[in-house]
Amino acid sequence: MARLCRGDKSQKEGQVRRLLRRCDSGLREAEIAQELGWDRRTVNNYLRTLKGRGRVYKEGRNWFTED
Repeated sequence: MARLCRGDKSQKEGQVRRLLRRCDSGLREAEIAQELGWDRRTVNNYLRTLKGRGRVYKEGRNWFTED
């Protein structure tokens, strides 16, 4: 697996959060992956990290940002 350069991880986390902010009704993991052009597993990893930091949350199948 390729390693990200310093700062790339936080930039990608920001992309996920910005996308979720635009969608008041939340987004499913697959929708986030499609919109960003990422693998669904990658999206899942970022969502879990952000959830652990209290930045996003999940209701049912949809993800939302805390902001």
